[in-house]
Amino acid sequence: MRLNKKNYCRFFRFQSSLLGFTVIFGLLFFPPAIFADVSNYIQRKPYEAPQYVPPPLPKSKVKLTDNKDGTITDQLGLMWTVKDSYADLGQCLDWYQSYEYVKGLKTGGHSDWRMPNSWEMYGIYDDTIENVMAWDHDPENPLHLSTLFADGAAYWYWSVDKEDTDLTDCCAPSFYFAKGFTNVRRLSMCSNGGVRAVRNAR
Repeated sequence: MRLNKKNYCRFFRFQSSLLGFTVIFGLLFFPPAIFADVSNYIQRKPYEAPQYVPPPLPKSKVKLTDNKDGTITDQLGLMWTVKDSYADLGQCLDWYQSYEYVKGLKTGGHSDWRMPNSWEMYGIYDDTIENVMAWDHDPENPLHLSTLFADGAAYWYWSVDKEDTDLTDCCAPSFYFAKGFTNVRRLSMCSNGGVRAVRNAR
């Protein structure tokens, strides 16, 4: 088409209309930032995170009854001495000493006390609590043990499950009440450890 004066005017009006439509469409659906009300951003308060609320502590699986005679009964029907050997004697005991100590107990009027196994000790380990009740009261190593038990306790207790091997000084598991795991130790080891006697109450 030849762009004479008449056609040029038509073409210019078409281009103007197309441009106007584009601008209006753009403003309606894609408003540029320059047209935004910047006062909303200036007056908006800084974001404040909600106050942290810690989750509730897990419920303890350990249910203990103080028998008021130097003994405690747990949820499995096992009876424990309130005092372990460290709280009672003020010193650590190796496995052999622990065995003899338990044999001589008459706590609560009972004479059938024995050394516990690891699973029985796990039954009184309470990971929902921490108490500075060990013999040296070290705040860096609290015990996961109820305060129904006596203060001055050992950090770990011997298990009855002595391994029968040809080695001279081997071995028996022990349960560590500061961390909740079992270690295998030499029978002559003593440091920080002892025994907490148990009996079947049912």
